[in-house]
Amino acid sequence: MWRNLLKANLIYAFGNVANSAALFLLVPYLVNAFPPQEYGAWSIFEIAILFLNMLILTGLDIGLMREYWFLDNDNVRSQLAGNVLLAISLWGGILFVCGTVLLTIGVKSSLPGAPLNLVLVLAIAWMEAVFAFFQTLFRVREQPAIFVALSVSRMALFMGMAIGLVEAGYGLPGALIGRLGGTILTLGVAIGLGYRYISARFDWTALKRVLRYGLPLLPTNIASYILFASDRYVLQHFSTLENVAIYTFAYKIATMLDILITRPFAVDWAPRRFKIATYDNAHQKYAQVLLFYLWTAITFTLLVIALTPTIYIWLSPPIYRTGMSVVPVILLAYLIYGLSYPLNVGILLKDRTKYLPIIGWIAAAVCLGLNFWWIPRYGVLGAAWATVVAYSFWTAGITWASIKLYPVRYSLQQVGWILVAGLVGYMGIWFSDKMIPLNDAILMGGLRAGWTLIAMGATGLVLWRNNQVVYQ
Repeated sequence: MWRNLLKANLIYAFGNVANSAALFLLVPYLVNAFPPQEYGAWSIFEIAILFLNMLILTGLDIGLMREYWFLDNDNVRSQLAGNVLLAISLWGGILFVCGTVLLTIGVKSSLPGAPLNLVLVLAIAWMEAVFAFFQTLFRVREQPAIFVALSVSRMALFMGMAIGLVEAGYGLPGALIGRLGGTILTLGVAIGLGYRYISARFDWTALKRVLRYGLPLLPTNIASYILFASDRYVLQHFSTLENVAIYTFAYKIATMLDILITRPFAVDWAPRRFKIATYDNAHQKYAQVLLFYLWTAITFTLLVIALTPTIYIWLSPPIYRTGMSVVPVILLAYLIYGLSYPLNVGILLKDRTKYLPIIGWIAAAVCLGLNFWWIPRYGVLGAAWATVVAYSFWTAGITWASIKLYPVRYSLQQVGWILVAGLVGYMGIWFSDKMIPLNDAILMGGLRAGWTLIAMGATGLVLWRNNQVVYQ
């Protein structure tokens, strides 16, 4: 059974990666096709769409997951799905119309292409929220193949249309229209595949249950959004769009840790932490999972740092290379944040999710305060270190609460071995910059990556022998 579960989660992980891959894969093209000011604006639009999408969904997608299979039959489930779709569509439409009216009657913005580009942002958020509903529906009905096919199709259409329109001379609006067009075309397919699971009958009682479950999650999601995105808004306020572009490109490189390691782990870990709780040696398994994730994340982090100069030389214009020193700091932030997943055992096992918004808002307040303090003084480095400190508050709060609720004896000695190995690996990369300057980017990247694999590989073998079976 666990093999089927793992297989399904890996499929969903692939679909989740595909959902965000277009934004990641477009980066090398956009930083070369757009001047830095326009790419900086694109990055602001990107995080604005994320916020609007969250605001339109208002936790309804999570509420649908919670309520769907507790209903008696498929007719009632179809009615619930139809009610949720109607609520998301109407609420998104209201926000789109109100936002468009405000933009057309004189709300001013210094962002390039306003107000047209901002109207496109509103439309994209609306359509992506509706598309997210259908993805949720297919996940709830355990149809991972459809979920992945839609995700990959949207990624391909989005990228193809965006690049085509930019090459045709439409610039930044063309890229936004490409994203909107790719979503609308894929949404049409999703409607065709999912309409049979939807009923048009309205039932306020059923919708109210979904809202009651989903709406309380919105404050936590907003806190998470502040942690993730506030630095770019504050950076834009105190600096220029060019600096936002430089910072965003560094951020995108560091995001590889999140996309390729943390998110797939989180998707599989979501149900697995509950299954492990049924084992006789559950505490030992939880400790092993932490070691597995920490070793994997640090190894991947060091590999990205080792290859960062090569990535910059290959993919970006010279103006972006001033942000190269920010990449290790943002990677450290992602590494710290990712640890909150394997360490979040007690809060969820004991059903004390009420702690999450409290911890989230404390971390968000720290993040905002440090952004306004450090960004005017230190620029992009201030933004990056503010993220590190804020994520540290988040993970520390999660760890403290979880251990209080469900004590787990983590092997601090083995954690220490991994941290020392990571430090040795990083020092080797750092000294290679100072002591062995090489002009060949490929050779330099290969040497650094090789050193990382030696430093972390030896520690990995020791851990494997000590734990025998890790994460199964």
